[in-house]
Amino acid sequence: MRKIIVFGCVFVLSVVCVAEANAQTGIYIGPHLGVSVYHPTLEEVVELDTDTTFLYGVRAGVKIAMVGLEVNYFQAAHNLDLQQIALFGWNEREVDYNYLGLNFKWFFPIVFIHPYITVGYGYYTADISTIDKDTVRKLNAGAGVEIHIGSKFSILAQGKYQNLDFDLDTLDFNVQDFTFSGGFNLYF
Repeated sequence: MRKIIVFGCVFVLSVVCVAEANAQTGIYIGPHLGVSVYHPTLEEVVELDTDTTFLYGVRAGVKIAMVGLEVNYFQAAHNLDLQQIALFGWNEREVDYNYLGLNFKWFFPIVFIHPYITVGYGYYTADISTIDKDTVRKLNAGAGVEIHIGSKFSILAQGKYQNLDFDLDTLDFNVQDFTFSGGFNLYF
């Protein structure tokens, strides 16, 4: 009996999702704003102060039925503060943190609400003012929800996780970052 109920729920959900998915196909563009909550670690340094900072960016993509492919850019600027004696002038520096990449989205549309999971791959750049700059290519993963308001406009919220290793000034600078953002999309 349990298998029949689970199968029935999956079947009904699939029918509802697929029926609505085709109504929201198109090319979209939109801005996003949010926060970046990161935990940096620096080789040989015991403790770094972390701060949460504002992030902003833009995305453009295409959504076909239940899948989407988008190009995404965002930037966040964090302040770096050492808890111990300043190491080689690293104290009180600004870290410009950028992402430019491609994200794959898998949607689970239910009427006008479209939850999704996302996996992306792209270029992350960390630039610590007057210290060093490094770029790495890494994966990220996240989840979100897009709420369609009509056929040409939607609002969305998304959370992502990134784990990055930069080689700055010959020191290993690791950043574990959670980004939470919201925005809107205009469909064409």
